[in-house]
Amino acid sequence: MPELDAAASQLLTAYVAELGLAIESLQGWWQALAAHSSRSQLRLRWPAGIASHPRVLAIYRDYHRRFSELALARPGGPTLRFDDDAAWGCPAELADLLPIAPERLLIDRLQIEAPELHTRMSPLVMSPVGLELEPRPSFVGLDMISMSTGSGLARAFGFEHRHGVERGVERLLGAAADLRTTSARVTRLADASEFHRLAHQAYTHALEQALIESERSWLRELEAREARGLTRDEAHADLFMTSPCGPVGHPRVLGVIQAYWVLCEQINVALGTHDRSVGPERLLLGWLDDGRHQTWVEILSAMPYWPIGLDSHGQWA
Repeated sequence: MPELDAAASQLLTAYVAELGLAIESLQGWWQALAAHSSRSQLRLRWPAGIASHPRVLAIYRDYHRRFSELALARPGGPTLRFDDDAAWGCPAELADLLPIAPERLLIDRLQIEAPELHTRMSPLVMSPVGLELEPRPSFVGLDMISMSTGSGLARAFGFEHRHGVERGVERLLGAAADLRTTSARVTRLADASEFHRLAHQAYTHALEQALIESERSWLRELEAREARGLTRDEAHADLFMTSPCGPVGHPRVLGVIQAYWVLCEQINVALGTHDRSVGPERLLLGWLDDGRHQTWVEILSAMPYWPIGLDSHGQWA
């Protein structure tokens, strides 16, 4: 791996220090979780281990941004947009756009700088870096949404998937619960506040648009591989090698998930009573299991962990 210049080296040193402190601070949480879970339960809910805790993912996302900005600030630096197809989901492709791809610095480079942290971080097979929504959904913005009562079938997506959907749903719902000290009281959409129901409606609209874009990008990637002489099965296998979580790893899909997780938590705080709180995992995934969004559930359940962040002040981001 190439030598780093002074600015990148300094930034990497700061990343290693902050990451090490965060993982150390989470040891108590992890040990308590392990003490109350069987080995198989823990492996199901947290396949990437402590590295997929939102505090660690927030640090990863922060330094991904910093390294990307550093690369762009260099004279003649490349213009990198995370909504470009070429920048989606594949560290090998990103390496062609940046002198050293952020993903390589944030995980691979740890083999040199901090081998013990590399062991922790290497299971992160899905980038937690999403494309931020503009405008970002907000509690105030819910006033402009009209509640619909549509019951028709949602748009279906024909993605191939290579994971156990039921296990994926169980993993994501269970892992989200592990992050709370108390359980959310409201689990059914019908019992939720109007604010949560409006947020869910806005989320499904935003998610549908993101999945449409992801579908187009995924098909283009397959066609590009077939143009190189691969069969459709070979093209699928090759694409899953570089994007093992499938279409859910598209930055627009991740950005929608991140934005509405934060919004759900903001609604919980605004309502001011635990009795009316909703776990974001219900709004984002559980409430899609309604018989109309089956292919959406298939796509989302491929996530090995929620791509969400928790900053040093305990704020979701």
